[in-house]
Amino acid sequence: MNNSLHIGIEAMDEKHDEFLALLLQIQSCSSDEFMHLFEEMIKHTKEHFAFEESIMNEHNFYAKTEHFEEHANLLGEMEYFYDKAKKTPAFGKSYINDYAYEKFQRHIINIDSQLAMFLKERNISL
Repeated sequence: MNNSLHIGIEAMDEKHDEFLALLLQIQSCSSDEFMHLFEEMIKHTKEHFAFEESIMNEHNFYAKTEHFEEHANLLGEMEYFYDKAKKTPAFGKSYINDYAYEKFQRHIINIDSQLAMFLKERNISL
């Protein structure tokens, strides 16, 4: 997908590519598909974050508390907009179209890159 967001840890880059593909799909989907795809994005995000958190726990990542908090905040926000979209779909579409990519990008650049550097410095492969 967007190689500029790759952090050099293949397993993590694959998860990020999957998320981005899903985000692009939901941004261009029909109204009938929107809520289902939004729900799929939340499911994928939960699995994605659980994967990263297991890595951090296994390797005792020094900033895991902050990273876990960031995950909780991002997921909480996503679920908030999903719940709002049940009543007012435009609310969810605004989040997806105007904010989700930026938040995804910031998370990779500012947060996931720290984990990637930690893993690379220790020659840990996933």
